[in-house]
Amino acid sequence: MNDTSDYLSAIKAFIVLTPEITRWEIIREEAQGDIGLFRYRLTWSDGSLLEMFELFAVVDRAIRVQKYSFHWQTPNGGLIKRWDNAAHHPEVKTHPHHLHKGAELNVLPCQPMDVEAVLDLVVEKVQEHNSTA
Repeated sequence: MNDTSDYLSAIKAFIVLTPEITRWEIIREEAQGDIGLFRYRLTWSDGSLLEMFELFAVVDRAIRVQKYSFHWQTPNGGLIKRWDNAAHHPEVKTHPHHLHKGAELNVLPCQPMDVEAVLDLVVEKVQEHNSTA
């Protein structure tokens, strides 16, 4: 990755080329030198929504995610999963990385996540849902 703009372009290309994503919106996007951020909102073909946020840096041509939150919810607003690294759950062994699954108070350990891993996981689950619907 040469710079932050390259990374943002790659994410948007993935979004545009993913048929399970029916609508997407840029809430915020910044690329300033080696530091960037994005907040995108995606609507999926099963009606679920995914709000994605990353604050990242390009270091030695590699992306280093500093802060993230990926909030996936049902069409009615119910939490499916939220992966984030906010430092508010020190009791979790993977602190600050954690997962809220099904409910805000259901906090589980989770390895660090990034946009690619989350998008791959959600695509897989939406495809499964669509094939059984």
